[in-house]
Amino acid sequence: MLKAHREGGRLCVALSGEIDHCAAEGLRQELECLLADRSITVLALDFSHVSFMDSSGVGMMIGRYKTMAARGGRVTACGLVPPVDRLFHMAGLHRIIAVEDAHTGRYEQR
Repeated sequence: MLKAHREGGRLCVALSGEIDHCAAEGLRQELECLLADRSITVLALDFSHVSFMDSSGVGMMIGRYKTMAARGGRVTACGLVPPVDRLFHMAGLHRIIAVEDAHTGRYEQR
C-alpha cells in the first residue's frame, strides 16, 4: 500500500491502491511510525498509483497534516489522478497541502 524512502529531512511516500475505510487506518499507523522520527520536516506523498480515495483518506491526510504542522513541517502531494484531485479540491485539502502541478512540476500556492 505504501513505499517510503528518505531524502534528508524529507520522507517520500508512494501510495497505491484504494484509500478507503479499510485501508486508511493501516496507512495512518504506518505513516505515524515513519513520522516518529522528528527530524522529518516534509512529508511528500505521491498519489500516482491511487485509484480511489474516500472521506477516510481525507481524514487520514488531515491527521498527517496536523502531525507535521505541530512540528513546523509540511505535507506535499503529487501525482493526483482526476478522481483524487477532485476529492482534494472538494475537501479543501489543496488549501493546506501543497499540490504539485503535473505539467510544470511546481507547487500550487496556498
